[in-house]
Amino acid sequence: MFFRIFDRAVNWILAVLMLAMVVIIAAQVWFRFMLNDPLAWSEEAGRYLFVWISFVGAAAGVRYQVHLGIDLPPLLLSEKACRVVVVLVNLIIQVFLVVIAYWGIRILGIIKFQVSPSMQISMLYPYLAVPVGSILMLINSLRITVATIAGRTLDPEVLV
Repeated sequence: MFFRIFDRAVNWILAVLMLAMVVIIAAQVWFRFMLNDPLAWSEEAGRYLFVWISFVGAAAGVRYQVHLGIDLPPLLLSEKACRVVVVLVNLIIQVFLVVIAYWGIRILGIIKFQVSPSMQISMLYPYLAVPVGSILMLINSLRITVATIAGRTLDPEVLV
């Protein structure tokens, strides 16, 4: 039940971020070409939203196992050997994500005093996407590992 709510929350956050980016970019086009008075902050806001969409979307991609992968092991290996490979690959991914999350959190202390040029917000907010996305990916990778060890799969249904 917790992970069902977790999946829905991630998907809704992703949908809201995408909607916000579309609205901001559409407003920029309107102001630039129809009113001949471009918004100074819209490109920067769109860029930061795109960074957040990329990291949260990557977490959703891990959850639904839609990232690029090699389909050959299931064809060549037994079911048990294939499960071992999936667990090992996910362990490597998890180590990588822990490193990224750690350094992403460390950089926040350095970057929090820098201010964005147009929007005048702390650069902490755009950079926060790195550790947040990495932690979300780590949680989903751990879920896949546990499910694989238990011999089951995660429900492939996309929850919104």
